Amino acid sequence: MLTVHRSDRADALAEALAILLCEPLDDPFAAEVVAVPTRGMERWLTQRVAAVLGASPGGADGVCANVDFPFPQRVIGDAVSAASGIEPDRDPWHPERLAWSLLDVIDIHLAEPWLATLATYLGAASDPRDPVKQSRRLSVVRHLARLFDRYALHRPDMLAAWAEGRDLDAALAPLPAGAVWQAELWRRLRDRIALPGPAERRRRACQRLVEEPALVALPPRLSLFGLTRLPTGQLEVLRALARGRDVHLFLLHPSPALWSTLA
Repeated sequence: MLTVHRSDRADALAEALAILLCEPLDDPFAAEVVAVPTRGMERWLTQRVAAVLGASPGGADGVCANVDFPFPQRVIGDAVSAASGIEPDRDPWHPERLAWSLLDVIDIHLAEPWLATLATYLGAASDPRDPVKQSRRLSVVRHLARLFDRYALHRPDMLAAWAEGRDLDAALAPLPAGAVWQAELWRRLRDRIALPGPAERRRRACQRLVEEPALVALPPRLSLFGLTRLPTGQLEVLRALARGRDVHLFLLHPSPALWSTLA
């Protein structure tokens, strides 16, 4: 079950989390998992929770123990990895590794008409050995690798359309003529890697997480605290995890768009 707690005050959210943690898990040795966006948030939250957990009436002599505070990205990434069987440190779609595959694809197709916009920017007609041009090419390739990674996280529906050969934008409207090359480049890259991209893999992983909740080493209760934004891709995974355990989102100043998605 997915439960949302929202407030514009962090202390109010911390109090709500502490009350939740006062109800112990069925397994007394199982660690609570509370994902936080920063280590500073972890230290502050530990102090706030310790004032409630195990405290004597009217006192602040409690303790915050047996609670893990991972980053949300790690919790979600580990869940997808467990369900897909692809370790993050071997994932060819990781932006740092993706850049080299992308460079190969661009070098092969740079002279083709569909890639003319990028070729013009890179100065393909000039001396390819020019160090300035080489530096620009590497910079552009790394930027594109990070861009495709963000698309997978924030715009999975757009990439699903690209995989089907439909050149659509994030709103699923036709891409502007000057941006169509991105969709074609992503498709060529997908063929080059011959492995489903993060968005495709995540959706398949979510189906498996729903069917086999025990795939992930998480307790029956999972909390994420202090979030102000939640990308579409991460929300998909959390919804899947919530089918087999209680997932609590403690949202600080949630944006209207995020709240409408969760409501």
